[in-house]
Amino acid sequence: MSYAFSSEELVHKGVITMCDIVEVGERYLRPILGDNLIEAIATGQYPELKTNYILPAVAAWCRYVVEPLIASRCSLCDDLSSADNERLAMIMPHLRNKASALTRRLSRYLDAHGDMFSEYNPKSNPLNRCSIYGSIIQIH
Repeated sequence: MSYAFSSEELVHKGVITMCDIVEVGERYLRPILGDNLIEAIATGQYPELKTNYILPAVAAWCRYVVEPLIASRCSLCDDLSSADNERLAMIMPHLRNKASALTRRLSRYLDAHGDMFSEYNPKSNPLNRCSIYGSIIQIH
């Protein structure tokens, strides 16, 4: 939670569920890391990679995934105002950009230190084949 939300935000610790984490891992990180590296990390290898690069990316993507859910849960109590909808519309691209930046940071680290991670295959990493910046897709 501390990776995804600041200490000033009043968010219950259960707002990010294991399902959210699994979704994020499968959707955003498994394509980059690959099955073999994920298995190695799950067995306790590469704790520095996990702590310094993977967890920040997971947290940012979790925040991106749950932010609309938080807003919809609040709307069960009260109707969301147009100001709330505008705030959500403004914050979502920011959250996606942050998560994308942390994912690219992870990818760059893996590429620069690939010799440390025998399970990593840079040819399988989709970020090494294309980049997406907003609505611009660049194929390498």
